[in-house]
Amino acid sequence: MFYKIGVDVGGTNTDAVLVSHENKILAKTKQTTTLDISSGIANAIKFVLNAKKVPKEDIKYIMLGTTHCTNALVERKHLHKIGSIRIGLPASKAIPTMTDFPEDLKTVLGNHNYMVHGGYEYDGRFISPLIENEVKDCLKKMKGAIESLAITGIFSKTLPDQELQVAQWAKDILGDSVRISCSHQVGGLGLLERENAAILNAALQGVAMKMVTAFKQTVSDLGLTPQLFIGQNDGTLMSLDQVRNFPVLTISSGPTNSIRGAGALSKAKDGVVIDVGGTTSDAGMLVDYFPRESTQAAQIGGVTTNFRMPDVVAVGIGGGTIVRFINDECHLGPDSVGYLLKEKALAFKGEILTLSDFFIAENQIQIEGTIAISDLKNRIVEISQLDYNEALEMTKNSIKNAIEKLVDKLKTDAKDISVIACGGGAFLLPKIIDGASEVLFPNHMEVANAFGACIAQISSQEEMVINTLQKSEELALQELIDKVTQNILNNGANKNSVKVLTKEIIPLAYLPSTVKLKVKVCGDLIN
Repeated sequence: MFYKIGVDVGGTNTDAVLVSHENKILAKTKQTTTLDISSGIANAIKFVLNAKKVPKEDIKYIMLGTTHCTNALVERKHLHKIGSIRIGLPASKAIPTMTDFPEDLKTVLGNHNYMVHGGYEYDGRFISPLIENEVKDCLKKMKGAIESLAITGIFSKTLPDQELQVAQWAKDILGDSVRISCSHQVGGLGLLERENAAILNAALQGVAMKMVTAFKQTVSDLGLTPQLFIGQNDGTLMSLDQVRNFPVLTISSGPTNSIRGAGALSKAKDGVVIDVGGTTSDAGMLVDYFPRESTQAAQIGGVTTNFRMPDVVAVGIGGGTIVRFINDECHLGPDSVGYLLKEKALAFKGEILTLSDFFIAENQIQIEGTIAISDLKNRIVEISQLDYNEALEMTKNSIKNAIEKLVDKLKTDAKDISVIACGGGAFLLPKIIDGASEVLFPNHMEVANAFGACIAQISSQEEMVINTLQKSEELALQELIDKVTQNILNNGANKNSVKVLTKEIIPLAYLPSTVKLKVKVCGDLIN
C-alpha cells in the first residue's frame, strides 16, 4: 500500500489531503497560507501526516497546486528580464513583438526584441532561410542584458527546426545561465498569441526555479522522499523538470483542481462545478471528468495567449462578500473582507455585514469566536434597517439570482444539468437552482482543490497543420497520437491506463487541402 498527498496553495488557505492508493481521503486540513508559502505547505503536510500516522516511506507522491506563477505575473514581481527573437522576415513585421502587452509589464521585462529572416508557410515551404550572422548579431546585443530568451518562428508548431537552430546558437553565445523558451513547445498555432505565451514562459523561468527548489526542500526537510508533481492548466500533472521548462502552463491550475476534485468526490461525470471561496465563486464545466477548455484566447496578466485554459466564469459571491441594503434592495459585493472575516464581520464584533453573518445567524455554519446568535441577528437588523427575516430572504434571493446567471453562462443548451458545490464557502449555495437537475454537496467538498491535485493524471496535448495532398490525415493523426503517448509515458504514466481524450481533424477553410490535427492523451501515475 502507498499514499499520496495533495496540496493546494490559495491566497487565504493552504489545503492538504492524505489519500490512499484507492483515492480515499484519510486526513484533511485547511491551514493559513503563510507569507513565505513554504512553511504553510509544511504545516499542512505535517498535519495530515500526524492525523493518520502513516509511515513516511509509504508516501509515494505529493502533488502541488499553486498560484506562484499567476501571482508573479499579476503583481509584476520576480520576473526575468527577457529577450525575444521572431523568425519570419520579410513577413510578420507589421505588428511588433509585445504590441498588446501592458506598458508596466513591458518595462519590467525590458526592450530586447528582434526580428530575423526565416519562417515557413503552412505547407513547409520557406518564407526565407535563416541567416546565421543576422541571428548571432542579435544574440550578441542581448548578452549580459537578459536572463531568459523567447524564440518564435512562423509555423514552427509544424516545423520547429529553425527555432531549435536559433536556440543552439543562443546557448553558444549567451551561455547556459540564460534560459530559453521555444514557442513550438508552449503555445498553439497562431503566431502572436504563441509568441506571447513563449515570452511569458521566459519571464517566469526564475519564479519556477525558486518554486521547484522550495517545494523540494520543504518535502526533504519533512523527511519524505516521494515523487513530486505540480498541477497544470488542464487539470493534469507536470513533473518538476517540466515546470522548470514550462512554468506558464501552471497558471490557472487552482480552478481546474477544484473542478476535477469536486467531480470525483460527487462521482459526477458531467456538470457545473461552483467553487465558493472568500471573495468569489468560480464556476467551470465538467465534461467527461475533465474541465471544459475555453474557446476564447486566454488573458494572463493582461496578455493574450492561446494555450489551453479552463472555461471558468467568476461572480463576486463568497463568504466574505459585503452585503448592503439600498432603497429596499439587496446588493452583494463586489467587494469582500476576504481573509479579514474574523476581524471585520458582524459575527466577530466587526462593523461590516457579510454573507457569512447570515449563515452563522442561521446556525448553518459554526466558526469559533462568534458572538451569540441572538446578538448577531440584532446587529444584522441594526445594519440593514430591515426586519431580520426580510433581510435574510432578500439576501438568499440575491445569491440565487447571481448563481443561476452563473450556471446559465456555462450551459450550452436548455437541458437541466447537475451543479456540484465545493470550496470553503459552499454553504452559501442554494439547495435548488433553476436550470439545475440537482445540487450536490459532496463529502470533503471544502478540500476539493487539494483532492483534485491528488487524483490528477499525466497528460500531453499537441496540434499541427498538414497538407493532405502531401500526407494522409490518418497516418499523420496516428503519428501525433504515438508522439503524445510517448510523452506521457516518459513523464511517469502507466502504459495500461493510457487513454486518448480528444482527437480532432479540423479543415481550415481558408487554406485548401489543409487540416489542423489536435490530440490529447492522459494516463494514471504508475502504482
